[in-house]
Amino acid sequence: MKILVPFDGSEAAQNAIQYALKLAKSHKNSEVTILSVACYKAPYARDFSYTPIELKNACQVFFQDILAKTAEVFKDAGIVTYTITETGDAAEIIIDKARTNNYDKIVMGRRGLGSLAGLMLGSVSTKVLAHVDIPVTIVK
Repeated sequence: MKILVPFDGSEAAQNAIQYALKLAKSHKNSEVTILSVACYKAPYARDFSYTPIELKNACQVFFQDILAKTAEVFKDAGIVTYTITETGDAAEIIIDKARTNNYDKIVMGRRGLGSLAGLMLGSVSTKVLAHVDIPVTIVK
């Protein structure tokens, strides 16, 4: 089973990781991709002394570190694991990855960190559900 897990570090995303781990363990030869999408175009970004490129790069480095640590949970269980860090609209990127990479299932948190981290607003899961043709499990 090939599973996509959008991840933003929120409690719901942590719970989705645990659910995906159980699911992957129960299916032989599972693969898990943990996807983090940073939206660095926050309204307050103008107030920082960073350029958009610097802010984008800082977001990517931050999430790459978190994803590497999160992926260890799967790797320790012997599950093939990939990590992806993208910037942009979370729902659109999740939908695109699901459509172009032949995932069997998406496991994601119900609500993300919101504007605090610029990730996965509550409407992301709703938009993903409406635009993909594979099963989606929403975890609280």
